[in-house]
Amino acid sequence: MFMASAYGAVTLMSRLRHAPEHGVLISAAVSILIWIIVFQLAGLYQRSFALSMRDEFYCTVAALTVGIAPQVVLFTLVPSIATSRLVLLTSLILSIAAVGGSRALGHALRDTVNRRRPRRVTIVGQPDRIESALTSLNFAATDQILRLEADDIDDVVGLINISEDPRLDGIPWFRAAKQWNSDILILTEVVHPDLLPHLLEVAAQYRIKIAFAPPRLKRQAFSLSFETSGHQALIVPRPLRATSAPTMLVKRIFDLVFGSMMLLVFSPVMALVALLIWLGHDGPIFYRQTRVGLGGQFFDIFKFRTMPVAAETDTGPIWTQHGDSRATRLGTVLRRTSIDELPQLLNVLRGEMSMVGPRPERPMFVEVFRRYLPRYDERLLVPPGLTGWSHVQMKRNAPISDIAERLSHDLYYIENYSFLMDISIVVKTAAEFLFQRAA
Repeated sequence: MFMASAYGAVTLMSRLRHAPEHGVLISAAVSILIWIIVFQLAGLYQRSFALSMRDEFYCTVAALTVGIAPQVVLFTLVPSIATSRLVLLTSLILSIAAVGGSRALGHALRDTVNRRRPRRVTIVGQPDRIESALTSLNFAATDQILRLEADDIDDVVGLINISEDPRLDGIPWFRAAKQWNSDILILTEVVHPDLLPHLLEVAAQYRIKIAFAPPRLKRQAFSLSFETSGHQALIVPRPLRATSAPTMLVKRIFDLVFGSMMLLVFSPVMALVALLIWLGHDGPIFYRQTRVGLGGQFFDIFKFRTMPVAAETDTGPIWTQHGDSRATRLGTVLRRTSIDELPQLLNVLRGEMSMVGPRPERPMFVEVFRRYLPRYDERLLVPPGLTGWSHVQMKRNAPISDIAERLSHDLYYIENYSFLMDISIVVKTAAEFLFQRAA
């Protein structure tokens, strides 16, 4: 697809300009190589955070866009291998259609195959540990689950004589997993290391993947790595990449550069909206509201005012929902198009928010949510965002009953953060903004 896009760009530009491109073979090869390297570094040749066909397309567009910058720099420093900027831009557009389209189609085909052949998962362990694993594991709707209770896995395993029972049929839960044609066998306890090599060998013959899900080893706001020291295996927890100093620096640079560009691009729109609100003569143009940011610090968020000044005088703070009757006629339009959020670019430039991150909430709601959502405070490990993973996966004004789902999306973002993920969220937000799907 990369090669076809490069060839198409050169052919199209040559015909339009009635002159062939010189040295295009080298420049095309360099462009393709850079894009492949960017895709590799971004994890797009592994299972990524693209949860749907549409997400796959957005991820691809984000990676292609990021890959343009090193090409421009290289072609500027080494003009002898450079192609025209117009050819590069055309190649990018064709790659978005060809590479993005083919990857999205591949994602859709994979999902179709998975639906037609459901994954068969066997979980073995004590009943309470099985239930704990089931609530923590991420299963597809089509997955078929087989629960096999085993009070003590080691007791059964200790009686096995591999020379007399090479296929391990004496282990009831392993025999049942084979007969059920399991794709993956999950154990809530780690089997004895003396048996594990043979267990893996027999499981491979039946194409069964072995995995362990100890109840206390769950992914939260830390990463786990596997190391060895001598013959001892070590599971080492570390802070997440999203909370590291280098990541914070990269996000801050991105916020300043992209936030300034966005403010410049939307300044005419913001000026027009400010004028329309001012002409209404019913209150201030901007609305300031206290929100909870990084580390639990309070800050004032900026919005275009969409409600009368005294909207909460009688009711007090309430959760904003879609179709809020308190909104003015202009405010309804601003909310529907998300234009009322544009002043938050000032919060981004001031360092109180980031372009991408969990949406900040009001202090009174944070106090309520943290009482029955134990992991709610983990959202505060990263700066709040103008947009975020939950923002593009759910409706903007989701009901308060969906706060647990929103939290799960925010935690997924924090645990799986990458710079490409930020770019893809920005791309998807732009698409949602254009088609008014985020309102």
